[in-house]
Amino acid sequence: MRFATGTTVRDFDDYAAWLAVAADCGYAMLTTGDSQSLWADPYVCLTFAAQRTTTQRLAVTVSNPRTRHPAVAASAASALQQISGGRFVLGIASGDSALRNIGVRPGTVDETEAYVRAVRALTRGEPADWRGIELVQRWAPAGTPVWMAAEGPRTLRAAGRCADGVILSNSLTREAYARNLGHIAAGAAEAGRDVADIEIWCMANVVPARTEEEGIRQVRSVLAGTANHVFRFTTEGKGLPSSLVPKVNELKRRYDSAHHASPETAGHNAALVDELGLTGRLAGHSTVAGPIGYCAERLAEIEESGIDNVIVAQFVPEPLRFMREFADEVVARMSRPDPTRAGVRRASHAANGAGGWLDHSRRTLGDRAYAPP
Repeated sequence: MRFATGTTVRDFDDYAAWLAVAADCGYAMLTTGDSQSLWADPYVCLTFAAQRTTTQRLAVTVSNPRTRHPAVAASAASALQQISGGRFVLGIASGDSALRNIGVRPGTVDETEAYVRAVRALTRGEPADWRGIELVQRWAPAGTPVWMAAEGPRTLRAAGRCADGVILSNSLTREAYARNLGHIAAGAAEAGRDVADIEIWCMANVVPARTEEEGIRQVRSVLAGTANHVFRFTTEGKGLPSSLVPKVNELKRRYDSAHHASPETAGHNAALVDELGLTGRLAGHSTVAGPIGYCAERLAEIEESGIDNVIVAQFVPEPLRFMREFADEVVARMSRPDPTRAGVRRASHAANGAGGWLDHSRRTLGDRAYAPP
């Protein structure tokens, strides 16, 4: 299993410190978001990161097809690809807080797919059609992997047809991941592609805490934001029980995008998931929380379901400490064999913080690998 992690940038001195720790811990990829009303520009941030790191991939997770013309995005991507030495990845989705906060509608599935195709072609030095106009990048293109964030069946199939990679939310259960992978594979088959050639990453909130419940409480506003994004167009085909559809619709109606992905200011959004009785359901598909050993066991279970790549979200009060702890404790514990594991119940780990070491020979954050002693 490979681990990436990311942050949003409001202060570049803080970001420099964050990058130094993230690079030292050896994460495979470092990410940032694109929401101009909430955080610093992602291309500026990752240019800054490219000059302070050497091996980690650098990714925007994610931008959208509405705030930048595809020729603008492709030019910026090519520049960043040059500066980073080929380490840049551009993620695209239909658009959430970046658009809601300026009163612009999200992109449709067809628009998002067309945008991905256009940016991907332009960075490869190929002409691209955009709304009937042929686009050409006339300065040095630099081939850039273009990924899609996708949740629903139509978007997942579109990603399978055109994207180099797919970013999944709410997919940490075996059932959800298998369902979503099936849609990606179907889209890939439509385009004569092999799904094995598409890089797939899953988002996960990882929250070390005394208990699982305590950790989940820390990210309730994040659960609300994820649900608002995942279900905003439709609940069909996304594994949501019919009894929860009215509750999710009410959450979407009342969600405050001005505090998206900002737990420190999003008390209103946090309260929504409790009030509507959605906390447990949403956390089960997106969050790993609790004592260190329990987090390690949960991640190992997630890997056993077929998930190989995890983007670790950092909705925690001390991100630098969290990164070190995750690298030195969670990954290390996942790598140690535990001959007594058989019969150990997950409930006991949640209650007392016991280990949960699994018999796996190797885990890696990227260039830095952890092997059992």
